[in-house]
Amino acid sequence: MAMVLPALTLIYAGVSLLSLVARRAWPIELLQHFRPQMIVAGGVGALGCLWLEPAWGWAAIALGFALVNMAALPSPRFIQPDVSLAGQPGLTIVWANVWTKQAPLTATLDWAKAQGADVILIGEYPRGMSPEDALAGDYPHRIAGPPQPAAQLMSTRVAAFSRVPISEAVVHAGPGPNERSFVTFSVALGDEALSLVAVHPVPPSTAKLTGERDRQIAQLRPLAREPFVIAGDFNATPWTPAFAEMPGRRIGAYLFAPTWLSKLPLLGLPIDHLMGSDGLRVSRYEVGPALGSDHRAVLARVHFPRGAVNVETDPHLSAP
Repeated sequence: MAMVLPALTLIYAGVSLLSLVARRAWPIELLQHFRPQMIVAGGVGALGCLWLEPAWGWAAIALGFALVNMAALPSPRFIQPDVSLAGQPGLTIVWANVWTKQAPLTATLDWAKAQGADVILIGEYPRGMSPEDALAGDYPHRIAGPPQPAAQLMSTRVAAFSRVPISEAVVHAGPGPNERSFVTFSVALGDEALSLVAVHPVPPSTAKLTGERDRQIAQLRPLAREPFVIAGDFNATPWTPAFAEMPGRRIGAYLFAPTWLSKLPLLGLPIDHLMGSDGLRVSRYEVGPALGSDHRAVLARVHFPRGAVNVETDPHLSAP
């Protein structure tokens, strides 16, 4: 162990420096997603140097770079749920990536319905299945992107199901070459309307795909009409440059609540988000259980700013 720990400490320090000086360069960009794990690795490395050697100098280096990685985390940008709003009129929204499989789709829809979801947004809708066949008449208002071509592996389908009437429903084409479609629509609530977006950019598996993901995220800003909720699997964690470009604030805290790699919690990442406009209020946020997908669903109950909606006369604001 005399040489192993110093070597690992130097590798850790080098990786940490690379992740700071080339934040947007692929594949170094991928390191951004694992910033919390890098912090933990530095702390564990420091303890290992003290316990197994002990080597105070190498422990200090490991701990120092753990603190550097901690300092690299951006300021939290999320909407904290306020439980005092529970019982007030609002909407419950669920987003879930179901991994193109029928069993996770069925389990997710059943779970969302049991949670009293008013709007259910689905990513990676299974190939060959029609959204018209799901949920029977419980969610009569729906919109979906076009079926993905079988030959286009990077193409996926987004679908939305709503208990309440929707308007201004539009299917948009994402940037090329994969052109992942996404949907926008509004839910009428008295004199106000909540703008909703469901989107699933490509994963940053290559430099070109990373650029395509970032271009699709850039498409969302002009579509973010307040008040809004933008839902999706963004393939970006809250401590990445890509997340900084997303409109609004994340609903719910993201540390220790991964949504992807649900079977490997220590490596799990929060890449599924519900982004809300600044004036939106929230009474509940939850990461759902494992339902067969490699992702977990996210749920939020949202409320309009006080006075924005006539809660006495609006028939579309659901009770919890």
